[in-house]
Amino acid sequence: MMTAWLAGAWLAAAAPAGAQGIEVGPPPDLWYSARAERENLAPEPVAQALDLTFGATVWAQVKISTEGPVVDLSRLVHEGFYKLELIELVLMSAQKGRPLQKTAAKRREGAALAAIARDYGLDYDRVHEAALALQEVVDREYLPRFPEKAPRRKRSVSWKEEGD
Repeated sequence: MMTAWLAGAWLAAAAPAGAQGIEVGPPPDLWYSARAERENLAPEPVAQALDLTFGATVWAQVKISTEGPVVDLSRLVHEGFYKLELIELVLMSAQKGRPLQKTAAKRREGAALAAIARDYGLDYDRVHEAALALQEVVDREYLPRFPEKAPRRKRSVSWKEEGD
């Protein structure tokens, strides 16, 4: 009986596995992805503004990834898509219930926006007019909320010249 009590007291007083330097569970880099690190982009102001412009319903219609619209749109901005172009792609995708990534893939392949609209059975002039109107709203209401960080200016005077 005394032995069982001593064994219990010894176990209760023992330091946890983490304090002993023993790791419990999967290694910390199990889910490490070089791609995720490479694509760890800062959110683009345009992407943040467009996220606010279009609601959750539109993002569901265009089947945005689980990472969210800001991440997906930031990637597209880094690929070279412009604000008006992104608005037109979102509008066309939403009107036809097509994934935004598939519509963007057509554009990457060199398809003209008018040709994509025609493939989807849409009037490109109407899409473009709607996109222009939305662009005005984005520029006036949402984009000022996310100022772009200007690159640091290079100093024109070296530190040695300042002391002279």
